[in-house]
Amino acid sequence: MSSHLHHKTLGRRSPSRLLSVTAVLALGVAGWGVPGAVQPEPADAATDTGWNLGKYLGVWNYDQPNRESMRNIAELRCPAAQPDCPSPVPGSTPGSAVQIPQIGWILFSKESDGRIVGRTDRGCTYRFKAQSDSLQLDPPSQHCFNRVINSGYTLTRWSVTVSGRHEKETIAGVSHGPNGDYAFVLDRGARTKVEPEPWGKVAKRFTGRWAYVPADRSRLINMVTYRSVGPDGSMQVSQAHQRGLVAMTVKPDRAVVARTADGCRWTLAVRGNTAELNPPGQVCQRPGETVTVDFWQVASDGKEQASIMSGVVRRDGLNSSFVLNVGALARR
Repeated sequence: MSSHLHHKTLGRRSPSRLLSVTAVLALGVAGWGVPGAVQPEPADAATDTGWNLGKYLGVWNYDQPNRESMRNIAELRCPAAQPDCPSPVPGSTPGSAVQIPQIGWILFSKESDGRIVGRTDRGCTYRFKAQSDSLQLDPPSQHCFNRVINSGYTLTRWSVTVSGRHEKETIAGVSHGPNGDYAFVLDRGARTKVEPEPWGKVAKRFTGRWAYVPADRSRLINMVTYRSVGPDGSMQVSQAHQRGLVAMTVKPDRAVVARTADGCRWTLAVRGNTAELNPPGQVCQRPGETVTVDFWQVASDGKEQASIMSGVVRRDGLNSSFVLNVGALARR
């Protein structure tokens, strides 16, 4: 974390109303070798219907998000029946959509009934039915509680097609926030199947000094949301800018070591373009406070990084949870 969650920013916080945007989906993919994870079957596996399911099985990472092409950029929109609803970002024009980069991974496996199950890195499980040329969410309206951002959502449509190592998908659903429900749409989802890569390629993608780009409240870029319980028992919510540098090195075993300006050291495991905190629940002691990071995921193309992070800061005997939902860094 660099100036990641620096204790000085905590001292300047003031209560504000809970941002519904924290209910945004962040659909990723299940963990790296998590105990109990279902292993993909051989590539020639097929269902009783005759569709070849082998091409879908395995771990798939979202490709690097791109706002210009809208690749892996989801939108949080007003419901169709309320086109001028309050924006998910307070102060923004009513009816305006919010763009949320999608990063992370999913593990597709075959179940005993011949269906495909997708387990995500956010702790969610979805089931699909194979058609002649795609996977389709079945049944629709599958609900999950996102353990990273502590919010629920319901997916009504999820279509997956595969060509070799590349996957395309479209997703529609509803994000359930404290200030109401918002439509969630991902029109141009794209993933790549995770396969072993040379150490040099992995190192080139992550090694170096990375700086958080200037925060943008209107787009939620590098805005950290804090929550704590006040003396009167009420929920206190505030935001602060995420700033600073992160220096990363990659070991031969593909482990990433991230060092931040506050003296903290964190380790992540990398597969393909995505690195994830490993093990979760890492702790760093800083003057007057303790920081625990429960989840940190980074997608990198060697020039830019997109990230999401959550954890807890403990100071003066009080806990303050935090979420950085739209992290963005550039190589220095």
